[in-house]
Amino acid sequence: SLKAFSGEPLNESLELFSPAKINLFLRITKRRDDGFHELASLFQTIAFGDSLKVTPLPSTAIEDEIFCTDPTVPCDERNLVWKAAELFRKKTGNKQKFSIDLRKEVPAGAGLGGGSGNAATMLWAANKICGEDRPDSDLLEWSGDIGSDISFFFSGGTAYCTGRGEIVEDMPPALPSGYPIVLVKPALPLSTAAVYGKLDVSRCSDVDPEELKQRFYQEALMASSERKSVTEHPPQDLCVNDLEIPAFEEMPVLAKAKEELIATGSYASVFMSGSGSTMVCLGAHDIDTNSKFQAEGRGPKDEDWLAVMTTPVNRKVGEWYQNETDLVVDDLGDDVSS
Repeated sequence: SLKAFSGEPLNESLELFSPAKINLFLRITKRRDDGFHELASLFQTIAFGDSLKVTPLPSTAIEDEIFCTDPTVPCDERNLVWKAAELFRKKTGNKQKFSIDLRKEVPAGAGLGGGSGNAATMLWAANKICGEDRPDSDLLEWSGDIGSDISFFFSGGTAYCTGRGEIVEDMPPALPSGYPIVLVKPALPLSTAAVYGKLDVSRCSDVDPEELKQRFYQEALMASSERKSVTEHPPQDLCVNDLEIPAFEEMPVLAKAKEELIATGSYASVFMSGSGSTMVCLGAHDIDTNSKFQAEGRGPKDEDWLAVMTTPVNRKVGEWYQNETDLVVDDLGDDVSS
């Protein structure tokens, strides 16, 4: 719990939850002249994430220090957390250096925005620790300088994002609190660049993303007023992801996984998050640990698929995200339904 923020420097460590995100739908609307793509997507933060402990260093410190529990994550200027600390100093003129302890749970190459969430959390922490008192709208605007998905995290946790993802329209929570979400991810990561490289905009869905957004909320209201089971909302046809076609070509086992997971009849919808490789199953906290698709998509050392049971998480104005749920994170080779 943070003390009321008065604009005074905290001068102490802050330990914060850094949530991952899923894209409830993701439309790619066009390729831009600068090589980026225009997207329109409904983003939602989830209670699966990393944690950051940020400590102000003495004024004699020459540079930031990053420590990370995941040995594959670079702890230098390639890390988005490092870039976020640099960005904060550049934008505020504050000289403060930080020691950052990053405990990773969210895998890279998963389409869950783990690194982007870390960068947003770092910016928020630096602002608090240094007593700069900059509004979230400033942090949102600055973050577009270092990445497209970071801006979203300065919403309340549900937002309709357009442009490259940096134009953020705050939305009410898209899923009820406690709503069951299962993430299923092969041991192998998927390169965002490879997926976008295979993307052909002419093969994308032609459904209007504004219409998807309206229908998402209309159907949520209906589901709530008719007391429908969580396994009935949101329906499969709302959860469009235009990156599935190129991602499934790059990693065919994802297409198999989607087909099998839908065929179980357990979920309201099954779709890929972001550029993959995570498949999202909405509406039930169960997973068949003997699915056929698991035989493929294993890691180089025969690592199993990862399965995570989680829920949506949103934040209150002036506070950062808090994770109050116990997650079940397991390898699919074991029983995860406990």
